[in-house]
Amino acid sequence: MSERAAKPKKPTKRLIASLRKQLEEERSELLAQAASLEADAADESWKEPRSDDDAETGTATFERERTMSLARNARQTVIQIDRALERMDAGFYGRCINCGEPIAIERLEALPQAVDCLDCRRKAERFR
Repeated sequence: MSERAAKPKKPTKRLIASLRKQLEEERSELLAQAASLEADAADESWKEPRSDDDAETGTATFERERTMSLARNARQTVIQIDRALERMDAGFYGRCINCGEPIAIERLEALPQAVDCLDCRRKAERFR
């Protein structure tokens, strides 16, 4: 006889309120970080190279691209946070978008913008 794993509990209103506050704070920090990184990259793109050294130019280009990549990652996380906040508003927060089962509270506490349960996440990663 096989035993089923206990079904995760739905998050309480109190937990959702706490996670909402955390998400909103993280969202503000990420937007500020992205804006700062984008400004840094824009400033760097207008600076004249100090020399005709290809290595120096290559390093500057690499740094600018790295900075823009960090800004894009911050903005992508903001999009994920916005979607989590929308799910909270709609009453669907904490449910897996694939199977509809509750997402484990521990997972939501670790990654409040999570959209899938661990089972569905594992399945998705196996097929990558």
